[in-house]
Amino acid sequence: MTDIIKKNRVLIILTVVVVLGVLIFNVFYFSSSYGIVEINNVNSLFLVPFILLVCWLGMILGTTKKKEDFELAYNNRITEREKNVLELIALGKKNQEIADQLFVDISTIKTHINNIYKKTGLKNRKELFSLSQKLLEKG
Repeated sequence: MTDIIKKNRVLIILTVVVVLGVLIFNVFYFSSSYGIVEINNVNSLFLVPFILLVCWLGMILGTTKKKEDFELAYNNRITEREKNVLELIALGKKNQEIADQLFVDISTIKTHINNIYKKTGLKNRKELFSLSQKLLEKG
């Protein structure tokens, strides 16, 4: 149970913040005339920027975690050959150029890149390019 809380800490915090925002802005109220819960339209307008702020914070925190996970995988799980491929990707090389420079087939490069995706949790080459550049700049 504690592992689930640790992994989803950001999501839990954002959920609590949104619930508190709903309570603070008093968006919902009980209608005595209809006997149902209604939405107070005026106060709900104040809630929209608040929810956008919370979502924005979630995206910022999510990318920070991705960078940390990438660095951890780079230092512990990625092989030297995969690191060579990453360095060439950071330089903006295409798969065929990397294959030519390392004297291997393009399918080998694609396999290395897919292994990097699996080990780091990245989804596409744009993320891979961005994070590998930042990592190489750090030294």
